[in-house]
Amino acid sequence: MKIDKVQEKIKRENLSSFFVSSRPNVFYLSRFRSSNAFILLTCDRKFFITDSRYFEAAKEKLKEWELILLGKDNKNQIEHLRQILNEYGGKKIGFEEDRTTISFYKKIVNKEGKKENRLKGELIGYAGFFDEFRISKTEEEINIIREAVLKTDRVFEKIIDYIPKAKNELDLRREIINRIFIEGGTGESFPAIVASGKNSAVPHHETSYSKIEKNSPVLVDMGMVYEGYCSDFTRVIFYGRVDPEIQKIYEIVKEAHLRSVEKVKAGVPVREIDETARSVIRKHGYGDYFTHSTGHGVGIEIHEPPRVSEKSEEILQENTVITIEPGIYIPEKGGVRLENIVVATKNGYEILTKTPLEKIHIK
Repeated sequence: MKIDKVQEKIKRENLSSFFVSSRPNVFYLSRFRSSNAFILLTCDRKFFITDSRYFEAAKEKLKEWELILLGKDNKNQIEHLRQILNEYGGKKIGFEEDRTTISFYKKIVNKEGKKENRLKGELIGYAGFFDEFRISKTEEEINIIREAVLKTDRVFEKIIDYIPKAKNELDLRREIINRIFIEGGTGESFPAIVASGKNSAVPHHETSYSKIEKNSPVLVDMGMVYEGYCSDFTRVIFYGRVDPEIQKIYEIVKEAHLRSVEKVKAGVPVREIDETARSVIRKHGYGDYFTHSTGHGVGIEIHEPPRVSEKSEEILQENTVITIEPGIYIPEKGGVRLENIVVATKNGYEILTKTPLEKIHIK
């Protein structure tokens, strides 16, 4: 990450500094993970602020940063943050209004406090301040995501044989989590969805104690965090004999998936990718049963811009990493969603997910 590009934007926006408080953006800028850390960027300085639990590790890793020990000399941390902003933040301080609670904002400003204890500068809110930097991944970021995706493929390969042994959906999720750690992940990128039978008709079914019944579809939507980046993956397994209509919609979703992937290329309007998948599903008479967007960006967070939807007004940028995940969901019967991670390139796309899209049958 080129900090100087962010500092150029700070200058362009006529800001004195920018205060970063969200974990994802603190990690993005510093590559340092902490549950309690902040960053203050000025046009020519960069401060990393964290408490005593992380300070020594940060000092070791962040050699090019100015480090500030938060709460030094037993200072109240909010008051200390305000002091830091007063000392280094200047008159116009940008902040992440879309990631800041009202409570935290009020405490930092301290408008009702004594005049000498208030924030001296003006806080100016921005939504998506870092999106323009994060949306197009670096080669390093893509390589990390590629590795996360390959590890997720291996997790899926290992859990297929466990399905007949699973006591229920949650038991299968437990096996997924175990495999994520075996593969070197640091956890789930979101709570894995295991949806069997008619539960697969609920796009974001909450994995439950429902028994995985034979002769039904089993939808598995999962991802891992690896070196700070997320993967996302969905397949449907046919456990025993499955309703012919579910098998039919599998092929329709597969067609929609493949056609929309073919549309991926830097410079393409994002909504055209969504419309391509949607038109295939409409053509087969299931348009009303595709109830979500075709995909989303993936990176440090599991959902990042752009949203691959019919309402998107964005143009796909080179090296943007997105999911392609059309689906059809028939209430009380079952559903199918097929999801791969794809990178938009100058000349087209690269599919990072290697698990085939062909039907998977187990007895």
